[in-house]
Amino acid sequence: MDRRSRVLSAALSMAAALLLCLWLVPVAGAASYTQVVDNATKGRFSASRAWGYSHWSDQKYGRNYRFAKPAGKQDPASFKVRVPRTARYVVYARWPADQGYNGRVRVGVRTTSGWRWMHVDQRRNGGRWVRLGVFRLGAGDRWRVKITRQSSSRGYIIADAVKVVRHVRSRQSGYTGADVLRVARSWLGVPYRYGGASRNGVDCSGLTMRVFGQLGVSLPHNAAQQYDSPVGRKVPRTDLRRGYLVFGYASGYGPGITHVGILTGDGRMIHAPEPGTVVRYDRIPAGWYHIVGVKEIFPAG
Repeated sequence: MDRRSRVLSAALSMAAALLLCLWLVPVAGAASYTQVVDNATKGRFSASRAWGYSHWSDQKYGRNYRFAKPAGKQDPASFKVRVPRTARYVVYARWPADQGYNGRVRVGVRTTSGWRWMHVDQRRNGGRWVRLGVFRLGAGDRWRVKITRQSSSRGYIIADAVKVVRHVRSRQSGYTGADVLRVARSWLGVPYRYGGASRNGVDCSGLTMRVFGQLGVSLPHNAAQQYDSPVGRKVPRTDLRRGYLVFGYASGYGPGITHVGILTGDGRMIHAPEPGTVVRYDRIPAGWYHIVGVKEIFPAG
């Protein structure tokens, strides 16, 4: 092999090695990015001595969790999260289940436009990841989530763990309206229960929350909040395709969004109507039901 051939061969080998290295290195900010920060994650959690330690609940994340009494000051428990690049992320929080916890916990998320504050009811949804919302977060390693002691309600305030996931439009999941209806039909016959979200009893938004939750989409347990959620997209009120969510109000309960159902695409919806009924089909549009909006989370297919 002459000198020119050896040089060319060496250059090609180096290029191949470089490509292999680039292939093996994870891409920062990839669509699948997720980070979980537990209260015990070294260097990523901070709280004053007012926040005690407990390992009592078997629904905790990790080996323990922190708790504090409500106060008139913030005195936050803070979580530090690394964000690979500026983009939209879903932020979750987690706490054990206990109906004696605080019902109005002030939680802040640091976004590109400043801190966004909200109130969370820690008496509900314990033992699972609870979606706080979708936020535009700036790149970098920063203190991003605060759970404060400032509350007008009674009960311990819990700081257990938070999770940040890169937001990807649900249309990319591969599910369609047919999948939504398949899951929704499995709830037919479940009795209505106000505030319910289980097979023992479910209300209108509890039903849609559970159906889409089975397909990997997290929705709040409130019809109006589901409509305003950044998940999915709003479509014209006349676009009544299968698997879409239909929002509105029944006669005597409006105006405004007080009810939600899942469209079947054949002039009906599956929904949990009212106390004394069960999850069932009903015709739509109908004289008793007034449509305020329609939302696509998965394509009808």
